[in-house]
Amino acid sequence: MKFRLLTLGIAMAAASTHVTAGAPNFLDSRAFAMGGVGVASARPAAASFYNPAMLAVKQTSKSDGFGLILPSVAVVATDEDELIDEIDDFEDDFLTPFENSIETLKTDLGSAAVAEFNTRTDALDNKLNALNNDNAIVDIGAGLSVQVPGQTLGVGVFVSGNARVSATIGYNDSALLNQFRTDVNQAVTDGDPTIDLGYLEGDLQSNVRAIGAATSQVGVTFAHNFELGGRDIALGISPKMVDFRVYDYSADVENFEADDLKDTKKSDTAINFDLGMATYLDDDKRWLFGLSVLNVLKQDLKTDGRVIAGATPISVSGLTVELEPTTTAGVSYSGLNYVVAVDLELTESKAVYLEDDRQFVGIGAEYDLFETAQFRIGARHNLAGSSDPVLTTGFGLTLLGASVELAAMGNSNTLGASFQVGSTF
Repeated sequence: MKFRLLTLGIAMAAASTHVTAGAPNFLDSRAFAMGGVGVASARPAAASFYNPAMLAVKQTSKSDGFGLILPSVAVVATDEDELIDEIDDFEDDFLTPFENSIETLKTDLGSAAVAEFNTRTDALDNKLNALNNDNAIVDIGAGLSVQVPGQTLGVGVFVSGNARVSATIGYNDSALLNQFRTDVNQAVTDGDPTIDLGYLEGDLQSNVRAIGAATSQVGVTFAHNFELGGRDIALGISPKMVDFRVYDYSADVENFEADDLKDTKKSDTAINFDLGMATYLDDDKRWLFGLSVLNVLKQDLKTDGRVIAGATPISVSGLTVELEPTTTAGVSYSGLNYVVAVDLELTESKAVYLEDDRQFVGIGAEYDLFETAQFRIGARHNLAGSSDPVLTTGFGLTLLGASVELAAMGNSNTLGASFQVGSTF
C-alpha cells in the first residue's frame, strides 16, 4: 500500500545524518567532557577554538611550550521529540492495525468491524498529526591545531569544521485519509465488500524537508600579554577564512531523494575573525576571567524556495540562515592539580528551522593525576531551549608528550561522543 511511504518519509527525516542545519561552534574533547567550557580554561593547544587570548596567558604551572591537536572529532545526536522511538513503534502500533482493519472489512461488514476501522483510522491520523514537524538533529565537528604559546607573542594555526543535521516531515494528508474513511464507510453502508487498497496511490501530499548548514574555517592566532597597572591582560585575535554553506531540500515522501540535497547548496566564503581577552582576578593567579567574540562579522545566506508537485502543489518558502557572532564570558579557578570553570554565552543564536534557539551555559571540572591521567566532568544547558541539561564526562591520558582524549555527553534525549589525539611539550 502506498500509504507505507509515509512511514518511509518519517524514517528518512529521523535518519538523514548527511543533511546539515544550524551548526554550533566546534568543541574539542577536553571541553566536550567539561560542559563545553574553554573561554577561561582552554589549554594552549585548543585556545584558538574558544579564546585566542589564552595563548598569551601567564601560566602558573604546566604551561605548554607547544600544543598539537591532530585531530579532534565529535558527534552529538539530539531527539527531543523522541521521534526515533516513535518511528520504531509506528508501524506495529498504528499502520499495521489500520491496514488489518481494512482487510477485515473485505469479509466482515458488521458494526464491530466498521467501528474498529474508524478507531484505527482516527488513531493513525492523530499520530501522524502529532509527528508533524517533529525532527531529530545530529551535530558533527572536527578540528586540528598547532599552537606555540607565549606571553610576548603566542602564535597558532587552526582548522575546524562543524555541521548540524536536521530533517522533518510535514504531514498534509489528513483530508485525504478522512475522505478515504468516508468512502469506505459508504461502501460498507452500500454492502460493497470491495475495498480498494490502492486508493491513496499517487495522491500523498506529505513531504520531507531537509535543511542544513555547515561551516569550515582555517586561520591563524596571534596573542600578546600586556601589563597594565600591575595586572596582566592577555589579548588575542584570530583572522580566518570561513566557508559557510547552506542546504534546503523539500520533496513529497514518494519522490524524496537524499542525493538531490547537494543540488540546493548555497555558499559564501569570506574573511572573518575572532577576538579575545583574559586576565587574572587575584594576585595568586588562580582565578582567571576570559571574554571572547567568535565570528565577529555576520554572514548570511538565503535558500531558494521550492514548489512540491502533486495533486495540490505545495509552495515552500526559502530561509535566511545566519552565521552570527557569539560572545562568551568565562571564569576558571586553578588549584594544584585541578581546574573548575564556568562559561556563559552572552548572545543568543537563532534557530535555523525547528530546533531551539541556542544560548549555552556550561560548568566543568578536571582533576589531573600526576600529569598523566585527567578525569573530567561537567554539565551544559541551553538557556534558550526547553531541554534538560546535558551531563558530560571524559578521560585523558598523557604519556611522553602524547595525549589521547575520550569524552561523552548525554541526557534522556541527547547522546554524544568525542575522540582526540594530540601532543603537548
